[in-house]
Amino acid sequence: MNPAIKNQIRFVLEDDNELMLAAIDPDSDLDPKNKKLNRELIERHEIILAKLDRDEMPSQQELQLIRDANEIHLNDTANLNGHHKQAIRLDRWLDSVMELSRDEAMQILERWLDRNARTPARVYRALHTLWEEATPDDVAAKSAFDHEGRCRKCGSRVSFADVTDTVLFVGDEIIKRYDGDITNRNCVKCTCPEQYSDYENYDEGDAKRRGVI
Repeated sequence: MNPAIKNQIRFVLEDDNELMLAAIDPDSDLDPKNKKLNRELIERHEIILAKLDRDEMPSQQELQLIRDANEIHLNDTANLNGHHKQAIRLDRWLDSVMELSRDEAMQILERWLDRNARTPARVYRALHTLWEEATPDDVAAKSAFDHEGRCRKCGSRVSFADVTDTVLFVGDEIIKRYDGDITNRNCVKCTCPEQYSDYENYDEGDAKRRGVI
């Protein structure tokens, strides 16, 4: 591993640990549950730091923890802590070594294609054809929503669903209609952001009930 990358990983993890240690101080206002989570995360960071000492490569899950810790420095465009350039370098390195799911790969490709207004429609069609071949019957490997109906990506509970009814015809006459099943469900905030403002009050009301805002 490049020494500069290793130094930045060590810096972001130790910096994150320092903040969490302050948060779990007996005099802090942090609730017991979050203090416990902080302690567990500090322990996981310490395991990664020990791996660095042994010149071992972190696991994919550990690389995600490194990316999470690096984010605050990546967003520090004013370079207040003097590590913004190093954070950019680490982020690019993480891009090169972290595995991608099919969903993540599709999102990255579409995001880059969207930057070019001249990208032909057939390029998008080819991309989605590959996606359909990779997911027979259009079944994703993991549900996009958790057990509470929240989008796993953004946490919103607002979604659009396509429902297909089955109608029995005899000639041109409708004899019976069977209630359909949900065939496709999409988070409004992620897939239709321009329409989300019409429904975001549902998420806001839910957040207030949970004491988040």
